[in-house]
Amino acid sequence: RDMGVLQAENHIVQRYIENPYLIGGKKFDLRLYVLVLSYIPLKVYLYRSGFARFSNTRFSMRKEDISNSFIHLTNVAVQKTG
Repeated sequence: RDMGVLQAENHIVQRYIENPYLIGGKKFDLRLYVLVLSYIPLKVYLYRSGFARFSNTRFSMRKEDISNSFIHLTNVAVQKTG
């Protein structure tokens, strides 16, 4: 093995929430922009123009729906094809 070449590794960096908050029965996420200037004292600025992304399909944890990206992902690249 060549030690000068880095090998790609797969990692899970989040845990799936099986009982998420829903709006209209659909998953969503909020994109908010925040600037934290200090922690002590806490000084935070929140940009007013955040946005929400929604899945196209109502949420389901049924076995036949687990692999349905339109239910479980709010990613725009996935949802625009749905």
